[in-house]
Amino acid sequence: MWNNISTISYYTFKEIIKSKVLVNVLILGLLQLLVTYIAYSFTYGEPSRVALDFGIGTLNLSAIGIAIFMGVGLLSDEIENRTVYMIISRPVSRSSFILGRLLGLLSILIVNIVTLSVISLFLYFITGGDFQPLILWTIFATLLESMIVLIIVSLLSMLTSKTLSVLLTILIYILGNAIDAAKLLEFVKIRPLLGHILDAYHFLLPGFYKFNFKPYLLYKQNLSIEYLTTSIGYGLLYAIGLVFLSLYVFNKKDLD
Repeated sequence: MWNNISTISYYTFKEIIKSKVLVNVLILGLLQLLVTYIAYSFTYGEPSRVALDFGIGTLNLSAIGIAIFMGVGLLSDEIENRTVYMIISRPVSRSSFILGRLLGLLSILIVNIVTLSVISLFLYFITGGDFQPLILWTIFATLLESMIVLIIVSLLSMLTSKTLSVLLTILIYILGNAIDAAKLLEFVKIRPLLGHILDAYHFLLPGFYKFNFKPYLLYKQNLSIEYLTTSIGYGLLYAIGLVFLSLYVFNKKDLD
């Protein structure tokens, strides 16, 4: 089974590399250089913080964008090209196929994040930034967040159209980042029913706000080890649960 998964993962990675999706990474890297130069030349105070802020923001935007627009074609492109029928007609299980595709897409995400992270950290350090362990945790949280987005859009693409999958994923991502702040609004506090609805949403769908370590990083605020490990553990467990749900849905899906 592992041989099938690794083979499918390798060819998925190779296929996406050929599509030149990583050219966007190079463009974003050059944009970072330009913005950092402007920040270094005209910002009085802490140009390194501006460089880090823009670098982490670019990293997050790129990772989420690639996750959505790659993940939505996980199965639909294979069905349209009819290659999925050739693969699963061989001694390759549906589970192996999905896991291989997911790992291939995840490897592209990792390459994207590592490349932009190296550029961001290089620019941060040459503008006078100091190393903080939270930088690495913030990068890892970005990877975890984009991985969850990737699996969500892949799962939705098995259930509905590509366009609707993208729109629903973007909506889930926005709500997942806003849910915690929304529960603190006075408008919600005086409406218990609305609060219960938000609690139910929070229980079922991902709270992406948990992975936003950037404010703690930029303003050097204290981030407890308990919150850090809880957030990372939550993300890993949620991703694993989504993978099992994806396997179940695909195994039950009628491909005819």
